[in-house]
Amino acid sequence: MNAIETIFVTDWQAPVAPATAAHALDALEAGSVLRLPLPFVLQADEQSLLSPTLLSGARKNISYNPANDRVQGADGEAALEAQLRGFLGRYHRSTRTLIEHLFAPYAAQLIDGRTSYRPAEIAGRVPKSWRHDDTRLHVDAFPATPVHGRRLLRVFNNINPHGEPRRWRVGEPFADVAARFAPRAPKPSSLKSALMAATKITKSRRSGYDHYMLQLHDGMKADLAYQAQVPKTPVEFAPGETWIVYSDQVSHAVLSGRYMLEQTFYVPVAALQYPERSPLKVLEAVTGRALV
Repeated sequence: MNAIETIFVTDWQAPVAPATAAHALDALEAGSVLRLPLPFVLQADEQSLLSPTLLSGARKNISYNPANDRVQGADGEAALEAQLRGFLGRYHRSTRTLIEHLFAPYAAQLIDGRTSYRPAEIAGRVPKSWRHDDTRLHVDAFPATPVHGRRLLRVFNNINPHGEPRRWRVGEPFADVAARFAPRAPKPSSLKSALMAATKITKSRRSGYDHYMLQLHDGMKADLAYQAQVPKTPVEFAPGETWIVYSDQVSHAVLSGRYMLEQTFYVPVAALQYPERSPLKVLEAVTGRALV
């Protein structure tokens, strides 16, 4: 498995050759980051959105929810929100079409998540805590939003107008992360899960899977010796490039960059071509128990 796999797709809307799609699906589910020479071209009236002053307060991104057409995180009036709604809605539709063509087995079960625009520079930003420090290697997990084994499929695009790349590091394979950190984790508590849901700390009951994924996320970020010593692959995504990744599987750190778009989709394990590679199945093998 290559940490970064280039897939030659250059059109958001066009069908993908079967051989290209099969290779992309295999590489994605194996834990590669897919790199596509695929720009998302801004329309003339969207050029004014290339500014970090759009952000409201200390927010690091502007989000769009396709389910209710709502924009959050922008510091502006109704006209700006309408402009962002059109811009981010267009990105959502483009990425969904791309995913349905590139990963046809997912199409019928693909669940829309939020669209995000990140115009601010990440380098030099002071995080709220070490848990929020995305310059440290981690796998993604949501403390308040349990996913019960569903995959986190993310489509990124660098729209930086100044030629600046988005700089990442990619860490060790997920199986190695799970073998290292899962045995250290406390076992999940059904009582604690029920209490968190009842008090609205979480949006639903946290499954055993969600518990272990959060333990991996926190364990990786808290272990500074691990951060220093684990092998890493540096990668730069240039303006005009798209990259696709299962961010719950790929250990990654974001070092610098601004003006980036991101779309999240949720994919049920049942839709995967190789479900045995999923974090759910890997963690169940490591822990010896069903986690959803």
